[in-house]
Amino acid sequence: MNSDEWKAKRAIILFYVVAFILLMASNAFAERRFFIERPSLGLGLSYKFEEDEREGPDIKTEKTTETYTEKLEIGTEGWFYHPALLIYTLRLFPEWEQTIQQSDGLEKRTSRTFLQGYFTEFTFLQFKPYTLNLFANKQTSTLESSFAQRSRTESDTYGGTLMLKYRILPTIINYNHLKSIQTGFFTSDEDRDEFRISMRHDKKLGDTRLDASYIDSVTTTNGVPIRSEAKNAFLNNFYYITKDNNILLSSGLIYRDTQNNLIKSTGYGLSENLHWRHRKNLSTNYSIRYDKDTSGEFSADKKSGEFNLTHLLYENLTTSMNVDGSSSEFTGGSEDLYGAGLNLNYKRGIPVGTLNINIGHDYKMTKRDITQNFLQVIDESHTLMDAVVTLLTNKNVVIDSIAVTDTTGTTVYIENVDYTVTEVDSFVRISRTAFGGITNGQGVLIDYRYFSNPAFDYSTTGQSYGVNLNLWSVWMVSYKFNSSKQKFISGTPPDTLTDDSIHTAETELNWKWTTTSLQFEDRQTTNIPTTRWRVQETLAIKYDRRIFLSLSGHYGELKFKDTGEDEIFYGFNSNVQLVTSRRSRLTLQGFKDKISGALKKNTSLGFSSNFEWFYGIWRMGISYRFLNERDDIFNETHRNNYILFEIKRTLF
Repeated sequence: MNSDEWKAKRAIILFYVVAFILLMASNAFAERRFFIERPSLGLGLSYKFEEDEREGPDIKTEKTTETYTEKLEIGTEGWFYHPALLIYTLRLFPEWEQTIQQSDGLEKRTSRTFLQGYFTEFTFLQFKPYTLNLFANKQTSTLESSFAQRSRTESDTYGGTLMLKYRILPTIINYNHLKSIQTGFFTSDEDRDEFRISMRHDKKLGDTRLDASYIDSVTTTNGVPIRSEAKNAFLNNFYYITKDNNILLSSGLIYRDTQNNLIKSTGYGLSENLHWRHRKNLSTNYSIRYDKDTSGEFSADKKSGEFNLTHLLYENLTTSMNVDGSSSEFTGGSEDLYGAGLNLNYKRGIPVGTLNINIGHDYKMTKRDITQNFLQVIDESHTLMDAVVTLLTNKNVVIDSIAVTDTTGTTVYIENVDYTVTEVDSFVRISRTAFGGITNGQGVLIDYRYFSNPAFDYSTTGQSYGVNLNLWSVWMVSYKFNSSKQKFISGTPPDTLTDDSIHTAETELNWKWTTTSLQFEDRQTTNIPTTRWRVQETLAIKYDRRIFLSLSGHYGELKFKDTGEDEIFYGFNSNVQLVTSRRSRLTLQGFKDKISGALKKNTSLGFSSNFEWFYGIWRMGISYRFLNERDDIFNETHRNNYILFEIKRTLF
């Protein structure tokens, strides 16, 4: 028995001894007002086998891994003196793991690890005007979706929360420290400290709220360290001027400061907004705002204002009119923008369903004065989705200047780990990777520099039309049209003026156990004109509460009009769930996805099966997963076989 195993067993024995003494003390000396719940026990045993093969022009690896794991879960809770003074929760999760690994024909390597996971929480004076909560947590977690790469995270967290529940100024102060190690498709270590404060004052001058945070973190991904420091503060005040609450004045102050290896930016903003409800169906909104941002040697000042009127006629027709303007001065030039818009939205019930019609028109004038060729873009917002072309707004982007973060600006993503960039003509396409930290459909913020064309003044006319029909509660049909046309006014004429039009049509039919959908999109743009269509069929059957079957398949095409190149994507997914007895169930899943085009040629297929058996607080599971991926652009192949057998006794 090695030292780690002896320490683990000694800790468990000590835990039981202390729990037994405390339990006896609570029974024999109840007058001392001390209470501990009878300790509960859980356990788990598992065996994992994984075979992983990667093959490419510059890589060929084979690795097999066998892992034996033993886990215990011990927990209790109670209070000291009185529940109003201190309540506590204690959990202990000792875990022994032995791993046997063989890679590329080398000798087997055996390693033994021990993790003493735990969770403790103490809450002092929970019913008093001031409450203190202290916690500490150490655990391991494994992300094992059916076909994605497994990701194992070992985290150690501790901190506290102080709640000052004063009527005039309730305040919450929080500190949290996190240290984590993630292994799987890529290795990542994180060491993070967070301080947060939230305050609120509700009096005659309105509802005032302050939220501030400071985050200091060091993240190392695949050996690349990134140090991030973020400070944010939000101060808002909401004040009803009239007693009938028809006039609301809201004021805001924002401050942000972000620094890391890639970018260093600061900014603040001031805003005033007045909302006036004149009548039940008529309201207006007035707003002014000032923002200042600095990123490296680049700075920008922006002043803006907006007026909006909304009128509802006969509960069916909503009319919105807006007028806005802004003036910006930034390193390298300035920009003034003025515009107005009108939007009509009509909604009405018809004998077989509902009808919705939308019409919009807007006109904008832009005056630009550019004194430098290279300009900086800060926090350009995009949503990254699979099989959708996402382009940066400006042409001639400096690739090395691209920096991508999450919407808070605190998490920095790494190229070729979390996202990839591809140059398409003079534009840049950005896409998420399959196993990175950006999920499908997630929003991101992007900073970059680009080479600007000579400045010119122009006007932009926009139009939008849409109709949506919901028929018999089972059939939906919709069509949308958007256009934007640019007109040259003065300055140096550009090579091309924007003349974009987008047609989008969609229909979906839900009939009994089937769902059929068809989507079509035609983009005739001066950037990268494309045509995209996608059809999907889903069949879901539930029979006798014991059998559930789901089958779905999709097929689509993305075509680049200028080059004639296309990306064809198709796939299917199947899911079968069988309740084999009162105490067992079987789940089978399979999938195949393929994208074939000039820029992407990926094929992924997989199969998984899972059998579970229950008896009281006991559970047994057997799982098998197979994954095969191929990238024909880089001529790389990845195959993975995974087997898991485990027995668990839940905490009881």
